[in-house]
Amino acid sequence: MRVLHTSDWHLGKKLEGQSRILEQKLFIDALEKIIQEESIDLILLAGDIYDTYNPSAEAEKLFFDSIKQLSLNGEVGIIIIPGNHDNPQRLTAVSHLAKDCGVIIYDRAFQEITPGEYGTLNIYSSVPGGIFIEKNNKKIYIYNLPFPSETTLNETFDNIKFNVRIKEILEEGVKHNREDIPTVVMTHIYVAGSMGEGEVALELGGSRAIAVNDLPNANYIALGHVHKPMSFTNKKAYYCGSPIEYRVTENRFDKKVFVVDILKDSTMVKEIPLENYKPIKEYTVVGAEEAIDKSLALVDVNEWVYLNVELEEPLTNSQIRKIKSNKNILEIIPIIKIKSKKIEITNYNEQTLEEAFIEFFKEETMGLPPNENITKLFLELLEEGESNETN
Repeated sequence: MRVLHTSDWHLGKKLEGQSRILEQKLFIDALEKIIQEESIDLILLAGDIYDTYNPSAEAEKLFFDSIKQLSLNGEVGIIIIPGNHDNPQRLTAVSHLAKDCGVIIYDRAFQEITPGEYGTLNIYSSVPGGIFIEKNNKKIYIYNLPFPSETTLNETFDNIKFNVRIKEILEEGVKHNREDIPTVVMTHIYVAGSMGEGEVALELGGSRAIAVNDLPNANYIALGHVHKPMSFTNKKAYYCGSPIEYRVTENRFDKKVFVVDILKDSTMVKEIPLENYKPIKEYTVVGAEEAIDKSLALVDVNEWVYLNVELEEPLTNSQIRKIKSNKNILEIIPIIKIKSKKIEITNYNEQTLEEAFIEFFKEETMGLPPNENITKLFLELLEEGESNETN
């Protein structure tokens, strides 16, 4: 069966308050073209469809329109699981309409899908979390685990390590396939490649991690959660990443989706690059006049811009307005020179130190926010440093 793996759409996400809906619509149109050109049988959408738990009406409309568009009115099946950004109930609100389009949307772990015809898909059997699919005389088994947490799994991990439990769940899910057909696993989770079995589970930004070796053996594992395309080929596990840049650090790698030919004895993965509709760029200039000139030069350039400005004195309100006349300028980041040293200070957006730390942490961890303990530790260290300076 020929499968397309995509994830982390984050519909409705904004960049410093700027809408990305147009870029997201362009991505959906490009994805439809790929589906047609590559003769896709099935789409796997591995979570974080929306950016927030309560998406805007505009984001919801884009989702509803997208699933109909990408399913080619029921010709191509779509399997969807919620990620940590998603409200499962908001996703499944269209399930009764989605069935005719061949769309299956999970709202929880261990959910058992009702067998039947879903567009051109024949769900001829199901188990908790898993479905057996037949299409055009081709069969496949897919085990689906939405973003796992104590809340979504309705379990606590006080007496058992998170990675041990997730490994157990995935292995049990795979074992349901007793037929001589390929097995696919789809889940939204953080995989820490350096963490071995038996180690204490890593927790990064509130997202607990599992080790590569915790993943089961399958013909293909479709992962969501990380915005950078990554592969763990020994487990045939892949992150396709987000389809467009959502922060400046994401301009370091290309965006893509994966087209996967899944057969009983082989798996072939093809990377399909995606167009960058509006790149996020960072420029550094010296002085207010150069900043204004740079802003004017970029007015007709299709880029989101972070502008670093080396200064000997702060910008005036008039200078800021001239630079910001270019609506693509997201932030002006002043770098004040003092005694031959460059000290980067808070940008001109109103932002507390705690908010600045959270944004910095997210950039360094590909979008994962710090948990409460990490943020609390940062604030305690900050307070301790200020106290020492006073003394």
